[in-house]
Amino acid sequence: MKTIAALLIKQCKDSLHNLPSLMILIIYPAVAFIMSTAMQGEEKMGDIFIPMFAAMHCSFAPLVISSNILSEEKEKGTLRSLVMAGVSRIQYLVSLFIFVLIAVMLTGSAFLLMKPVTSFYAEAFAAAMLLGSAVSAVIGMCIGLYSKNVTAANGIAVPVGLVFALLPMLGQFNSSLSKAAEFTYSGQLRTVFEGGGFTTQTWLVSVAYLAALSFLLVILFRRKRLE
Repeated sequence: MKTIAALLIKQCKDSLHNLPSLMILIIYPAVAFIMSTAMQGEEKMGDIFIPMFAAMHCSFAPLVISSNILSEEKEKGTLRSLVMAGVSRIQYLVSLFIFVLIAVMLTGSAFLLMKPVTSFYAEAFAAAMLLGSAVSAVIGMCIGLYSKNVTAANGIAVPVGLVFALLPMLGQFNSSLSKAAEFTYSGQLRTVFEGGGFTTQTWLVSVAYLAALSFLLVILFRRKRLE
């Protein structure tokens, strides 16, 4: 635990000096706040923008950040140095996963301050944000493991992240896209952010994504070994 705690502190310090990562973490809460404030005169605008940007936040930010951090430290040789210093690869991945979840949950909590919410909604919101961030972080780690460098990782992570982030929003305007969004974890979790609560389908789709991607992560880890 001491090693993981030390790695978490390292990730925090590195991220505070990484402007692109900070921007990714705050961009969706900031845009949601600006749009909700600018359209205060319109009825229930917060009920539209907040669920939409919350779903985008938990699907895009952790995916891109985790892939970027992992690929960057692979490219710079930082991981090799950590391993030689006695840090296991699993400890590093666990610390990265925890760091991304904490960062996304802290910034995502800003959505709850943008409108009055009940305790039930806040609990469901936090659970959905955590579940979505976990799935996205695993996707990002898979991309980071697979990619040879930061450029390659971003070239995969950004389009994949945008698909999961934008598909639920675009589904509001197209019935075919709406049906497709139902098969994505971000589309399912968006209904929770809208106040619909968790359904059996939401759990099944989200957990299926998490299980399948965790299995893929294990396979990639055994093949790549963070090298």
